[in-house]
Amino acid sequence: MTLAWWWMLALMPVPWVIARWVKAVDAGDRLDHPVLARWSAGGTSSGGPSAVHSRWLWLAWALLLLALARPQTLGPWVEPEQPARAIMLVVDVSRSMEEPDMEWDGQRVRRFQAVQQVVGDFARERQGDALGLVVFGEFADTQAPLTPDVEAVRDLLFDILPGMAGDSTAIGDALGLAVKQLRDQPVTDPVILLLSDGENNAGELEPMAAASAARDSGIRVHTIAFGQQRSGDFFGIMRGAGVDVETLGRVARETGGELFAAENTDELARVYDRIDALEPSPRAGQAQRLAAEWFWVPALAAVLVIVIGQHARVPRRRRRAPS
Repeated sequence: MTLAWWWMLALMPVPWVIARWVKAVDAGDRLDHPVLARWSAGGTSSGGPSAVHSRWLWLAWALLLLALARPQTLGPWVEPEQPARAIMLVVDVSRSMEEPDMEWDGQRVRRFQAVQQVVGDFARERQGDALGLVVFGEFADTQAPLTPDVEAVRDLLFDILPGMAGDSTAIGDALGLAVKQLRDQPVTDPVILLLSDGENNAGELEPMAAASAARDSGIRVHTIAFGQQRSGDFFGIMRGAGVDVETLGRVARETGGELFAAENTDELARVYDRIDALEPSPRAGQAQRLAAEWFWVPALAAVLVIVIGQHARVPRRRRRAPS
């Protein structure tokens, strides 16, 4: 039990001060106000009716001050819930992700192994968010719908094998599937992170059509071009099978997102650090304690004391028999 306004108890001597001041003003005359007369009679030792009523009034005054001090009991500390951010991870698992051209902890690893490490660390840090996972190759597939269990999404990512969805790259279909997953959920500020190391060469939906659907649904898409970029000769003829940065950039701009490029594992880790800053996880609000107010108990007691005090009787003293 605590007192929210404990300083109210400092008003306890106020009636006594007022009574003394009135006495001084009246210069010894009888107090006309009956209540003040009873207050001032509290200091007498006559034991008469005024003194008795004064004691009841002092008790009522103390109870009223206790009520004004707001006695309360405090519950346990609770943190207000914060809205979670909804993020769909869209990851390329086409055959090209098997290329052993990346390095992790000083060892040569395949592209998808590097993605697993970096994206896995990113997922683990998204505590409080809802994550989903869509993978794509020749076709797109939802591995995990939106869920607050970020560790489960991370585990699913490590269970995936590159090439399981075919050799081609259906960026448009994957993006469209992720948009559908987010659009069907009652979420705010949804985000898609799309990573690919190739160009759209499969599927039925064009990447820009999927990007338009994301824009119309209020979904922001950040795209990550992972691996070597395509290049061209003097005649503008494209050569090489690198990532299509131009298309990924258009998708990001269409939805209000950003394009990131990474050619190695270190750059990919920095990209996800930047995205983590752009899309921060919700922070817990200030912890609070719920309070149960008990002011009504002393207030009710004060009313009862006043009523009882008005009807209190002073026992008559027995007269001694003359000796």
